[in-house]
Amino acid sequence: MSLERATVDSPIGPTTGRLGMWTFLASDVMSFGGLLAAYAYLRTRAQTWPEAGTRLDVRLAAVMTFVLLASSLTMAFAVDAARAGRARGTAGWLAATLALGAAFLGGQAWEWTALARHGYDFAADHASSTFYVVTGWHGAHVAAGVIYLTVVVARRRLDAVPSAALFWQFLDAVWILIFTALYLV
Repeated sequence: MSLERATVDSPIGPTTGRLGMWTFLASDVMSFGGLLAAYAYLRTRAQTWPEAGTRLDVRLAAVMTFVLLASSLTMAFAVDAARAGRARGTAGWLAATLALGAAFLGGQAWEWTALARHGYDFAADHASSTFYVVTGWHGAHVAAGVIYLTVVVARRRLDAVPSAALFWQFLDAVWILIFTALYLV
């Protein structure tokens, strides 16, 4: 896995990429905001709502949160390495970020499987449905991020690392909101 110093110093590449990513993230804020608003609405209107700890593995979710936060750090190191033109360092930090992203997805798959085994599938009730939709939407984004980072590494594009980092850091920030709303409150 190696990256070359492609067009990292080009004024067009990084600026256009970051502007495009910010535009995309603005629309994504609305999608996650809508899902979390729907969750809050259903939860506050429900006669009863199960406590998170009775269904969800809060400890596993805390570990998954730590994994995503660690991936934020490795992504920040990848950006620093890319800006310094250190292709090998960038590739290494991106590989670590990819591994942590995959670990997060594995934790999510583990949790979903355990919930289904206990009878909490998508159609069990509003709590289950909103849990699967919100965490599934986030998980789909993490999977897309893993693919995105894989393409960045495969194409050896140092100039794409800062834009990819915006997306990845956004996912980490959104997860903090999801973790708080679904697992802690």
